[in-house]
Amino acid sequence: MKNETGRSMMQTSVKPIRSNFATDAIAALFIALALLAGCTQSNASTDDVVEAAVRSALPNEKDIKFDGLYETTPGLHGSSETPNYKRRFTCGYVTYRNEAGRSVRARFIYLSHSDDPSQTGQNFLSVEKPEINYGIRDEENGGKYVTSFELTGWNRSCADAQHPKTFSGVAPESNG
Repeated sequence: MKNETGRSMMQTSVKPIRSNFATDAIAALFIALALLAGCTQSNASTDDVVEAAVRSALPNEKDIKFDGLYETTPGLHGSSETPNYKRRFTCGYVTYRNEAGRSVRARFIYLSHSDDPSQTGQNFLSVEKPEINYGIRDEENGGKYVTSFELTGWNRSCADAQHPKTFSGVAPESNG
């Protein structure tokens, strides 16, 4: 082929890339499965870490079973002027048989992630002691009685739209 001046022109041909829908769909499926497996593995490993921490806090207990695990990211503000670091808590229930052979069900709170650099390497775990059920009056919630576990941890860190605050404290006896 020659152009208007009579010089030879080089002809190139470009073949369009054909997309094979089946191949694309399979590739997308593998990518989605890999991402999902990564998320599932992460959650499983977080659950394993939480369960190991709770088990170590209950060294003499037997038949330990977990249920109702969930994560929350409450908006907690410290008393200082530090930034509001993001904190993620894993909350849930543990049922175990104590040394006396009695079945006990308790709640727990585990700090599973914090952006606060002062908490690096520290694990926060609080396990409820159901036998300590005397009440503390919670004026911010209509004067209802809460346990110290609920007041200082559960209702602040674990309450959300699906898990309402709890008020299981027993009113103290009056001396009058």
